[in-house]
Amino acid sequence: MKLEPECVGCLLNQVLKAFKLLEIETSRDLIIKTQKGVMQFLLKQDLDKISAPIVGKFLYSKIGELIQVQDPYKELKTEYNELALYYYDEIKKFVFKQEDPIFEAIVVSALGNTIDFASQHKIDLVNDLKTFTPDDLVINDYTDFMDSLKKKKKLLILGDNCGEIVFDKIMIEVLKNRYPELEIIYAVRSKPIINDATMEDARKINLTSLVTVIESSGAPGIDLNDITPEFKRYFYSKDYVILSKGQGNFETLNDVDIPNQDLFYLLKAKCILMKRIFKVPVGSLIFKMRA
Repeated sequence: MKLEPECVGCLLNQVLKAFKLLEIETSRDLIIKTQKGVMQFLLKQDLDKISAPIVGKFLYSKIGELIQVQDPYKELKTEYNELALYYYDEIKKFVFKQEDPIFEAIVVSALGNTIDFASQHKIDLVNDLKTFTPDDLVINDYTDFMDSLKKKKKLLILGDNCGEIVFDKIMIEVLKNRYPELEIIYAVRSKPIINDATMEDARKINLTSLVTVIESSGAPGIDLNDITPEFKRYFYSKDYVILSKGQGNFETLNDVDIPNQDLFYLLKAKCILMKRIFKVPVGSLIFKMRA
């Protein structure tokens, strides 16, 4: 989808947020320099042909370049994965006990995207699960998803963040338990970008021993102009149901002409743009089939 007015100010603010989150001792001049670089980048683009995550790809690469660190979020990503792994056994046990473990596993996967791991609050995901009802999915196309999955028996999951990838692993284990014949491919980023999951993270949580893991692109979304040949083969196949996780993947794929209509978005509406697009309150969980 094209860059929207709500995104421009947000992107500039992300520069400041990034330096604060990384706890980097930096000057006003370096922050302004980075923000000016983003503005100059935008001025050179056709804003009807670029999405916010593609600008984000430039933005976060620029930050890494300025502080001379290839993967600035490496320590945070490790922390996110370890924190999620702490809850892994308890949540997996809870999910398998439910009447519909697949639905519960999808809820876990969605809730995993909502946790602010960088904050200091206590995470009570198990309690969140126990109090969750289907009505909490403001848009819920679960039935359509299962119909597509039973028909095609092949699933391509577009992963999102570290930490969250651990809960995706639980979802995958539940799906494989229920449908042993189901082929599952999981896509991670092709290089470090913000706190998005990479092949290194997939290996660390042993996801690579469970399913085939491939690399997509080096953006905080799916940059279709810079995807790996392997990802292109799966993504453009009509044989797979596609489960796209997170807002970045949605923003890069929404309104894009692709042959596969069995594409489902699983995300949290994290900003006013998502509120406007989906007509839901900010903070809503969404599981929506591509129109």
